Amino acid sequence: MAQEKVWEDYFHEIYAMEEIDETSIENDYEHLCELESSPLNINTLNPEDLYLIPGINRDQIDDIIKYRDRYGEIRTIEELALIESIDRPLRLFLSNFIVAEPRVKDKWYTRPTLDSIMRKGHGEILSYINIPLYDRAGDKNGYLGYKYKYNIKLTGKFSDNIRYGFCGAQDAGEPLFANKNKWGTDYYSFYVKVNNIGRLKTIVLGQYKIKFGMGLIQNNCFGYGKQIMLSSMNNYDATITGHSSRSDGEHFCGLANTFDIGKKGSINKCTLTSFWSYRKIDATLNKDGSISTISTTGYHRTPTEMEKKNNSSSLATGAHINYKRNGLYLGASMVYNWFDRPLNPNPSNNPNSYRTYYAKGYDFWNASINYGYISGKFTFSGETATGSCNSIATINSLEAKVHKDITVNAVQRFYSYKYNAINAKAFNDGGYTQNESGIYAGMIWNATKNITVNAYSDLSYFPWIKYYTNASSYSFDNNISLKYSKNKWNVQAKYKFKIRQRNNDEKTKIINRYSNKLRFTIQRTSDNISTSTIIDLSKLTYTGYKSQGYSITQNLSIQSNKKNIIYAFISYFNTDDTNSSVYLSERTIPGSYSPSNFYGEGLRFSAIIKQQLTSIVIANFKVGFTKYFNKNSISSGLRMIEHSYQTDIDLSIKCKF
Repeated sequence: MAQEKVWEDYFHEIYAMEEIDETSIENDYEHLCELESSPLNINTLNPEDLYLIPGINRDQIDDIIKYRDRYGEIRTIEELALIESIDRPLRLFLSNFIVAEPRVKDKWYTRPTLDSIMRKGHGEILSYINIPLYDRAGDKNGYLGYKYKYNIKLTGKFSDNIRYGFCGAQDAGEPLFANKNKWGTDYYSFYVKVNNIGRLKTIVLGQYKIKFGMGLIQNNCFGYGKQIMLSSMNNYDATITGHSSRSDGEHFCGLANTFDIGKKGSINKCTLTSFWSYRKIDATLNKDGSISTISTTGYHRTPTEMEKKNNSSSLATGAHINYKRNGLYLGASMVYNWFDRPLNPNPSNNPNSYRTYYAKGYDFWNASINYGYISGKFTFSGETATGSCNSIATINSLEAKVHKDITVNAVQRFYSYKYNAINAKAFNDGGYTQNESGIYAGMIWNATKNITVNAYSDLSYFPWIKYYTNASSYSFDNNISLKYSKNKWNVQAKYKFKIRQRNNDEKTKIINRYSNKLRFTIQRTSDNISTSTIIDLSKLTYTGYKSQGYSITQNLSIQSNKKNIIYAFISYFNTDDTNSSVYLSERTIPGSYSPSNFYGEGLRFSAIIKQQLTSIVIANFKVGFTKYFNKNSISSGLRMIEHSYQTDIDLSIKCKF
């Protein structure tokens, strides 16, 4: 506990101004919790493993690998301070997901006994429960289960070669040992992952996520925000990660593997990745039994939601081959998806619907080639794809180190409005890898040893109808941040200005909507006390309308002794409506995720106590309180709370072995 490191501040810093929904942020948060429980060994990991961690770019990854190759095994994570491109906040962030352990000399299969596994393997068991001190409308009438939310997770590794994970999760309102949950909790996930055994680079059995190329035909891996996707685009290898989080959407179930098929001893690299998956999915059905939408929320609280549970099936399979010679690489991918019910997202066959060109039918295929060149100061990456939709999508990125302190990057993408791929997720502004053309230009300038400037502009055009627009539209996204880090201080200012076109209130024409967001953060971190003050401003305007808001947040962390840590959070927020909602950077406890966007006028307070009970058992207790000054009730429908405040208690127990 004396050396415990907090990564949530850096996580919130990355996502503070990203325009993505809370479910996606929660999925990313769960991924990092999983990685934290079973960190990577920096002395044995492959460069592509580091792409699983957000906020680290290719230059920083190259610097880490070069340092390791030059000086040998890294003995402590603090050695990263000797790498100029890794500042203190990033080093503290990375130290939660990587460890410095000596390379194991013997083979993984020479330690099969239970005694050796218990001595050399390690992991953790985490149990969590949320207790709301209030009743929702659905708790009284509508939900099938109790109002408590809980889960249990088991994660660990036997060595750097074998990892595993298991999770059983239950959302509030879901039945236990009842209805379709006859095996207990509502959702289970598991995986076993083996790495670097001879020519076998990776094999995963169970539930997993996988990414090919730049994501044009296959990507359900970590990485949803624009900046996160940008930092991972230059990873030319296929990425496979095990899935044992409480998130029930966007994963596969089956087998995935990567083999080294290149010439032994050659400096050239050739790998083959393949996967096979079959799983039950939730779907909203049309009257004829076809699938209108695939549900990824995982909620089964009401009879209607329970009817959707596992009412359809999906099969997915694919392969990716990649060849690298010096700095040049070339890859090819193909993916096939099949459903036991036909997809029919536009049952009325409306030719002017935003769903007109969504995937339709039983089965779909996509194929792509990815290509690129990586040198010391120049990187080019790209992917071009097509499929049964008879249309194309392409994305190309360029990154250049024009000065030792200045890196520029650019991204061009064209996703035809007729293009579709079931599990595509590539760099975009509109939320989908479809119906978008755009140009992104950005710059990272290390002005001094302590000052970094990051800026970008992104212009996007949407030729076809979108959900909020009944004609062609565009968006123009601009962001600039200034960061100062020295010793224990971290000061940052971020400003985001965006123009997005949408229908007017009467839906008679397309108008510009102007969004302005500003965040100012000052943080001081020491061995025993850490504080941060955050000010957020938000404003949205369009013809005849203005919505604005702000929040003032204070975080405090106190480590009173080697076995006890206390966190306190308080924020006052005041916004006109949801259009000017603010993102509150609140810490949570293992196993939970708190909503991040708030609107209206109110006060949010939370306190966390972390107590090390024994050498292997850590308890986390959190109380959270929200009070609204301009509401008599919170939320709506079955989630409505019939008063203006709510209090939650969260408790988790972590046992390490």
